[in-house]
Order: sequence, then C-alpha cells, then structure tokens
Amino acid sequence: MSLKNYYDYFMDLAKQYNNFADKYSRLAHGQDFSMSNKYSKETFYKHLDFVKPGAKLLDIGCGDGIDMLHYQKLGAKVFGLDSSEEMVAIAKNKFPNSEIKLGTFENMPFEDNYFDIVLSKYAIHISPYVSQTFSEIHRILKPNGIMMYLTKHPIRQYFERKESDGNYFEQKIVDSRVFQNQIIFSEPTHTLQEYLNNFLFEKFDVQMFDEHWEPCAEQIDGKRYPGFFIIKAKKR
Repeated sequence: MSLKNYYDYFMDLAKQYNNFADKYSRLAHGQDFSMSNKYSKETFYKHLDFVKPGAKLLDIGCGDGIDMLHYQKLGAKVFGLDSSEEMVAIAKNKFPNSEIKLGTFENMPFEDNYFDIVLSKYAIHISPYVSQTFSEIHRILKPNGIMMYLTKHPIRQYFERKESDGNYFEQKIVDSRVFQNQIIFSEPTHTLQEYLNNFLFEKFDVQMFDEHWEPCAEQIDGKRYPGFFIIKAKKR
C-alpha cells in the first residue's frame, strides 16, 4: 500500500461516525456509566479549572458539540473541528453562531498562534499520526497556550486486539466495542511512546498525566486495566 493510500484508508476510518452519529450522540450522554461517556466526561471536566472567560478555545474531535456547550458555560469563546460531516452538522445545529469546521487533525484549518486552549476528548487516537497532530496543535496554540486531551489508553487497545501473540508495537486496526456492544469503532492502535514522544517534551511543558479505567468499554477477559488517560501541557 502506498503512503497516500495508507493515509486515505485511515481518513476513511475517521469518517465512520457518519454511519452512527445520531445513535452515538444519544448513547454517549446518558447517566449510566456502562452505557455512556459519563465517567470519562466527569473526569475530564474536573481538570478544566484553567479555562477562563474570554479564552479562545478549540475542541478537536468536537463530535456533536456537547462538550463545546460545557466550555461555553465556563466563559470560553468556543470553536470546533471534526472529521465527520454528520457530527459537524449536529454540532452546527446546536451552535449556529459558532465556527465549527470539517477537517483532519493532521492539517487543521486554523491560523498559527490562534488559540489560548486546545482540548480534545476521545479523538486523537483516531489519527494514525499522533506526532503530526501534536505538531498542528503546537502551531495553532499561542505561546503559553494549554493543550489538554483525553485519549484511549494503549493498554486498552492491546487487550482489544484479542490476540494471544499480539505485537504491541505493530500498528493495526482493531474493533473497539462500547456502550455494551451497541457501537463498534474500527481504530488504529498506538503505543504510549507515540503520545509521550520527543516533540511533546521539547515543545511543551507537561503539567499533568492521569489514567483511568473505562466502565463503558468492553471488559476483556474480566481484567481491570486503564481505558483512557489525560495529558495537560503548556506550549513553550
């Protein structure tokens, strides 16, 4: 497979939300921990004390815009980016006066040094190129701007391979089942080193790392392992 075909293949994966946007939006915001993103959302929100009124904030992988509503309540001037046309349409319906764009994390349609804050929840792992996503976040953040993201833990992805001899270091596509198997994602795997890479430590000051079990995910073989982690970092 050529590099271009490889990239196009993963970009098609990013658009899979078009197939179940309404269903995902309905399930994700319920109150049952095993049937929604309630636990990860509440955990992420607890770290948002740095969001101040007037801050220019971008939500990458904004989905249906539910998190944008929360950030707006904190006083931020909110922008959104997502790769799913259907999710963007839902978000625009909720925020008709906000700037919500369709695009990829590897080539974000925003100017350099534009945002005070870039946030992302359960989205960065969809890209096969984590380092390029970090580079773009760094480009669009103002000096001393804050990046904070929540993403799927590589250990969870390793268990989701369901292979007795699986190679943790080999990127492959795995199925991730959530909300008691009601939605199945196909996603590229990552290593922890892809997230904790040299670019991160050279261009940002890491301020926080937090990892958690994910109750809404499929529980493989009854094991208890980290399902997601959160990183907060300041641009140098």
